[in-house]
Amino acid sequence: MTQRDYYEVLGVPKGASVDEIKKSYRKLAMQYHPDVTKEDRKVAEEKFKEISEAYEVLVDDKKRQLYDQYGHAGVNSQFQDGSFSWSDFSHMGDLRDIFGDSMGFGSIFDMLFGRQSARRSGGRDARMDVEISLEEAFKGVKKRISVPKFENCSKCQGTGAKEGKVVACPDCKGSGQVRVVQSRGFSQFVQVGPCRRCRGTGRSATNNCPECDGRGKVQRISHIDVDIPAGVETGSRLRIPGAGEAGGPGEPSGDLYVVLHVKPHSLYVREGPDLIMEQPISFSQAALGAEIEIPTLDKKARVSIPPGTQPDTVFRLRGSGMPILNEASRGDMYVRVKLKVPDKLTNEQKEILRRFAETEGEDKSMLGKFKKRR
Repeated sequence: MTQRDYYEVLGVPKGASVDEIKKSYRKLAMQYHPDVTKEDRKVAEEKFKEISEAYEVLVDDKKRQLYDQYGHAGVNSQFQDGSFSWSDFSHMGDLRDIFGDSMGFGSIFDMLFGRQSARRSGGRDARMDVEISLEEAFKGVKKRISVPKFENCSKCQGTGAKEGKVVACPDCKGSGQVRVVQSRGFSQFVQVGPCRRCRGTGRSATNNCPECDGRGKVQRISHIDVDIPAGVETGSRLRIPGAGEAGGPGEPSGDLYVVLHVKPHSLYVREGPDLIMEQPISFSQAALGAEIEIPTLDKKARVSIPPGTQPDTVFRLRGSGMPILNEASRGDMYVRVKLKVPDKLTNEQKEILRRFAETEGEDKSMLGKFKKRR
């Protein structure tokens, strides 16, 4: 099968700048990432490899110059064994910038590239979503959470072998990796991946541990106390080092990321560090002016309503909003007043309103007349 033109693969012109190449690669990598694409996974993996191969060449000035001058023959000599291998891919940092850990805490790149990326080896990171109230987000709170996670089997110390006795894996000869050669036209591609038998450890059990059935890990519930600081909001992430999945023998555990969700409040609407609320006031208070008491999350506050205040007027209480994370300052509270119209009046109140209406020049005979429409 003939190799496609690298510029065509990335959808950029031959004179494209490095920024244009990176932008196109970012878009295509997101589109064909095997964990998110709607296409067949194997097809997506092949496309993902193809665009990464093109990117490896075109983003590198030296390789791009050779490719522009000699085509594919000019760059194949730059790769080990004369053909592109995932171990030649030198832009792992670019992939991490694109994906981070958003596609799951297990690395798709370890599967494709057959090696650990820039992230340190060890156990996988874990995620736990925790819901808190607005009051807890205001004051800060300590929460005990229960996290289901895999830990190293205590019986075999994570080796998966009975009594912890292991030997070098016969499939990968203890390297933890296997090489698969694929032919494409006149070119060969060497894919290096983790050994399936030993799962990349290079060690194999002669007899499986009866406790974990050879997996080396068992699932348990871990109870962790999390200190949630004041000022967090929905989407805030707290990192707890070493509280994630257990690594292999001698490897560190991953981290736990606690993702917070602040529940909606019955009285306040939150916008960043600010709070917004609606406060009903009477006609008399709006017309004559008044001083009213407003509940905030930590105390009572007083707001002066000037005479003639109109409905939906907004008053600002500086420093009465949410704490700003990692700062000593607070947001503001905005109070929007709503005119409260009484649904029942005494005869005396009705008469007072009729006399007031006369002073406003309204037709007294038309007041109090109401008919329900059928």
